[in-house]
Amino acid sequence: MIDQTDKNIPPEPQTYDLKEVITSNSQAIYRLCYRLTGNVEDAKDLTQEVFIRAYKGLDNFRGQSEIKTWLYRIAINLGSSWRKKEVFSSISLDEIPEPAAPDWQDSDKVRAVKKAVGQLPYKQKMVFVMRQYEGFKHEEIAKITGRTEGSVKANYHQAVEKLKISLKDLI
Repeated sequence: MIDQTDKNIPPEPQTYDLKEVITSNSQAIYRLCYRLTGNVEDAKDLTQEVFIRAYKGLDNFRGQSEIKTWLYRIAINLGSSWRKKEVFSSISLDEIPEPAAPDWQDSDKVRAVKKAVGQLPYKQKMVFVMRQYEGFKHEEIAKITGRTEGSVKANYHQAVEKLKISLKDLI
């Protein structure tokens, strides 16, 4: 008789409903892709590619992280590949849809911030977007990107410092 409490017995693999995975994560993945690319069409393409890769790799997903974390990792990797193919500095982030600005918020300031964020180096931009716009903690960003928490914090700090310089006239 096999002892079911034996730690060497792997747990039953979890099954995922792909439709549910897509439904519950598509907006967040699209937002991330959009903020990384600054372009609606590229963001749609990357989002679609994220879910295609997830579909192909779902059987190999080991469940060592949340499925959302795994999807973000795929999106970050695809965004990095996309960046290498594009002339990243020429992309305008003025197209990014934002919630309606409160009355006190000047649209010129919003555009200036978008432009400054868009001009950050990719790794700094990725960390800044995930922290400020998506609300991830440094530890979560490190897991998603496969980097150390220290390097994530350093990139975030560098991004903030560059934004302070770029936006000094607005602050």
